Amino acid sequence: MKKFVLMLVVLLAVLSFSKTVTIEFWTLSLSPTFDDYINAIIQDFETQNPNIKVKWLDIPYGAAVQKFTSAVAAKQAPDVMNLNTSWAIDFAAQGALLPLDEYLTEEDKDIYWDKLWESTVIDGKSYAFPWYASIPILMYNREFFENAGLDPDNPPKTWDEVFNYSRKIRAALDIYGFEPNIIAIDELLLEGIPIVTPDGKKAAFNTPEAVKKLEWFQKAYRENLMPRSLGGYGEGRQLFEAGKLAMYPAGLTMLKHIESNSPDIFKVTDVAEFPVGKAGIVKTSLMNFVIPITTKHPEEAVKFALFITSPKWQIEFSKYATILPSTKQGLESSEEFLNRANAGDLKAKAMLMASKSMAKAVDLNAITVHHIPSDKFAQIRKVLQDYWLKAIKGEYTAEEALNLAEEEVNKILAE
Repeated sequence: MKKFVLMLVVLLAVLSFSKTVTIEFWTLSLSPTFDDYINAIIQDFETQNPNIKVKWLDIPYGAAVQKFTSAVAAKQAPDVMNLNTSWAIDFAAQGALLPLDEYLTEEDKDIYWDKLWESTVIDGKSYAFPWYASIPILMYNREFFENAGLDPDNPPKTWDEVFNYSRKIRAALDIYGFEPNIIAIDELLLEGIPIVTPDGKKAAFNTPEAVKKLEWFQKAYRENLMPRSLGGYGEGRQLFEAGKLAMYPAGLTMLKHIESNSPDIFKVTDVAEFPVGKAGIVKTSLMNFVIPITTKHPEEAVKFALFITSPKWQIEFSKYATILPSTKQGLESSEEFLNRANAGDLKAKAMLMASKSMAKAVDLNAITVHHIPSDKFAQIRKVLQDYWLKAIKGEYTAEEALNLAEEEVNKILAE
């Protein structure tokens, strides 16, 4: 009888251990382009974890917030959800996401770049796994550098150097040095200038450093170092392709357009890491995975999120798309990218350059970075942008523009 009871206990334990758990995860606008990649991850994960099955659903990016909100309210949310940083923070603040720390070791967290992990840490609690990132680079015309007496193997590393290079290019070649994509909030944060106080109740950007940065733009505008239309990425690409711009700071995806639209310019194009301001950071747009609070399988969900954001699978994703891993082990560890770059593949070299910048990458959209209340972000962004651009065009002095913007922002924050 005792043997029978013991065997029954062992059998029940085996059955319990071998019970299959199904987790569901949602991505945003990745299917059908990346079906092979996602399905390969699922197959590999299920092979290594035979007791866990993964059900994948891809939903349109524009419908993500509504669908996820409804799913959480109905307690039918996925176990793992793909969100950008702003959305992850918003849902965490609403209590919709599971704090992750009790499910993770410090070694688990340490595979990601610290600044990216910290972008979704609120009140000391972690709410997201960083996934893939988009980060800009500096594209420049080697011929223009040479003709202006600049060393094409020594591109500018800071925005002050970009300014000085542009002056020499304007003097020697009578063309624009660079075309920035101006976003006032970002320009301030990249210089280490806070937008509002940490409690989000008062403007904090009206500082001597902010005046200096705005005057920097005003000088570049007056001296025709950048286009007076301030057209941003789109205009910058057209001018670069037409041979009317020496330096083009923009996203990685722009390289393929230059190659396609202007092969002759592409032949003399080189790439460098994105220039930095006083804060020593580079802005990035980050995608993450979160675990909804409604999950019935937190351990399995965490295990899958760690798997899909591991260096192996993030590096693999970079072979499918011009995105970068959020992990400290980046593309420099990939023989494929190194071999392609050494063989003269400019796009591979650009990816490697961008990967090196990830150590300085910060998602400026994170409220943990800008501290602006989410319901007032759009208003404050518009106020700063309007006064910043008007000042660049000479409608206000830098001090006047920042004083007026501060007054309006404080009114918005007081509402």
